[in-house]
Amino acid sequence: MTFIVREIAEGVILFRILNRVTEKFENFWPIPRGTSYNFYIVRGKDRTALIDGADIRFSDEFFRALEERIKVEEIDYVITQHAEPDHSGTLAEVMRRASGAELLGTKQALAIGASLSNYPLERAREIKDNERLELGGKTLRFVVAPMIHWPDTMMTFLEEDRILFTCDLFGSHGASEKVYFDEDYFELADYYASILMPFPAMVANALQKVRALEPRILAPSHGALHRHVDSILRTYEDWASWKPKGRALIVIGSQYGNSEILAREAADGFREEGIEATLVDSSYAHPDDLLALTLESSAILIVSATHNGRPFLGVRYYLDLLEEYKPKNRVFGVIGTFGWGGGAGKYIKDFLESLKIPVVAYMEAKGKPGERELREARELGKLLAIEAKKLLK
Repeated sequence: MTFIVREIAEGVILFRILNRVTEKFENFWPIPRGTSYNFYIVRGKDRTALIDGADIRFSDEFFRALEERIKVEEIDYVITQHAEPDHSGTLAEVMRRASGAELLGTKQALAIGASLSNYPLERAREIKDNERLELGGKTLRFVVAPMIHWPDTMMTFLEEDRILFTCDLFGSHGASEKVYFDEDYFELADYYASILMPFPAMVANALQKVRALEPRILAPSHGALHRHVDSILRTYEDWASWKPKGRALIVIGSQYGNSEILAREAADGFREEGIEATLVDSSYAHPDDLLALTLESSAILIVSATHNGRPFLGVRYYLDLLEEYKPKNRVFGVIGTFGWGGGAGKYIKDFLESLKIPVVAYMEAKGKPGERELREARELGKLLAIEAKKLLK
């Protein structure tokens, strides 16, 4: 099956295209379980609105799904909550077929959509924050939420049914036919880490707006819908505030095994202080997994061999992610290893400190680790764990 169609309230229909063929989201983030594109129809007594579209590469599935429940020409309003192509790609064709429809979106969404997806601006109207649209027994209120994760974004609240269509907020990956988050496995943390993690202040602002609306259902444009609203809000509030968790992450860049030996000793040191550490080989780690683990850990230890006077290539990639995604409320440690000339440890330490990321534990080791180096790595793990636990108070 390539799509599902489900009624989630009277006159409110979820359409979901199941993408099981694309290996990467945005041509970068791995999606081994696939992903999906949600769009919605809201039928009032007098008017009908379509909320969002889909990637143009799935146009056939988009229109086949829609036409299971509605003739496209019967649509009165096309609501673009966000003009990124995976939301907007099919909307110009909807507007062509629904010749009497009006296109609604923020000023930025209309401008971006005209550029990326050929929106017909002569039939478009700019929406303001808290503006309402009456469909006849169904009232849509528009809630502007910029930088979630583009400047054009808004959400749409169906007041009578208390359904909030949240665009990319609360999205998840997974090409599942199940409607709700509690019904199947969906990748929520990886989605947040890769898409929304750079914008914690804007996410926090949007969450306040969501709380004030007191929705019954959260209906994003990717993945599962949420009916346990308070639970997902608390999860997002923790993420947006970078609330530390009692876990640790050890990112390893090891060429001949010496760095990995020290990383495992450090993990034992963490364990002695009551914190479990996840060890990740930077050569194989997916970027969204690295970010999600960073989000969920209060302490991060980077252990790297020296490669041409600098850190191991996989570690340098992780450092680039840290520079872009700017973690907060975390403590970091560094272990640098080398055979004949150092450089990795100092490079990592200086890089992190340039980002104003605290490095509370540091060591370097030459050659194959001996008893002294193993003991020092274990003590470093214990020290990092002690500092991490201070963040949890």
